[in-house]
Amino acid sequence: MLARAFGDLVKAGDGEFCIGHDVRESSPSLAEAASLGLRSGGHHVIHIGACTTPELEWYIANEGLDGGLMITGGSALAPYNGLRFYRRSGQPLPAAEVIASVRLQQLDELLSKPCNPVLRYDDTLNDYAAWLRQHLHLSRPCKLCLDAGNGMAGAVIEAVSAHFQQLRLWRIGFNPDPLLSRRDPDPLAPKAQGDVYNCVIAHGGELGAVLDMDGDRLAVLDERGRAIDPYALGMFLADILSREHADLRVIHDAQAAPADIDDFLHRKGIEARTLTTDRCGVWKDLHPGAPALYFDSRGHYGFSDSPGNADGLLALMKLLSQLTRQQTPLSSLIADAWPAKDRYTKETLQ
Repeated sequence: MLARAFGDLVKAGDGEFCIGHDVRESSPSLAEAASLGLRSGGHHVIHIGACTTPELEWYIANEGLDGGLMITGGSALAPYNGLRFYRRSGQPLPAAEVIASVRLQQLDELLSKPCNPVLRYDDTLNDYAAWLRQHLHLSRPCKLCLDAGNGMAGAVIEAVSAHFQQLRLWRIGFNPDPLLSRRDPDPLAPKAQGDVYNCVIAHGGELGAVLDMDGDRLAVLDERGRAIDPYALGMFLADILSREHADLRVIHDAQAAPADIDDFLHRKGIEARTLTTDRCGVWKDLHPGAPALYFDSRGHYGFSDSPGNADGLLALMKLLSQLTRQQTPLSSLIADAWPAKDRYTKETLQ
């Protein structure tokens, strides 16, 4: 019923939508139910199967679809969790707007009218990985310890890393787990970072990375296994992008931001503003307009050259590209970008 109301709200009949889902056991059946709801309104549906949230957002924008629906149990705030709705170009739509648009007539038509029989399937993994590879430029060999969680992010990174012999990758947890039971889903949690910490210390990794199951959140450990504060990593990314774009805008949430972060950005000539954590507000500020970067205290990193709100893998591509351009360790690069005492999380493993 929600899928039917969503389709009618975004476009009245004959629209084109895609549906993706995470690897939970119940998600494929929920995707089928959502497909029936959309097709009962006369819409065309493309099933892209198990994918990350940024992958679905990229596909909506890349294919010029009217919208899409992601079925996920990720870490988004309640209005955007469970079912994530999107308009054209990957613009998020709050579930409250969809619920408010539900009408009794839609239920009658859902039960009485035949569905649009046109149904397509597409495998987006290789194309999305190819798009990510365009953002990865390794200037020298690099050692990375990566825990991709128990979702589809691991499959994406496999498709990316297979093309880069200079990337020495230690893989942790790359098998999708339908029970989602392998580790803490929050990449910022110390328990989620334990295996990567051990890997960095044992193998001399230049950095460690932890992704959530949706692929939209990223935590990074330096060469000593210390967990870098999300704001410190955001400042490093801002420093990188400001050298490429003189008109860069930085947007960050106001929940846990250091008091002097805006002043520091302004001194570097970077426009900065705070934003309450709202997916629609983030998306509108990122797209379209001047080059922009978004980061927050939960490990989201969003870019104006990406159609979605946040993409942890894209952030990792940009981080690796910058790190390999020089011989300086990551800890020193972070210190240069954010010369403050709070560069590491308080719960860091070391």
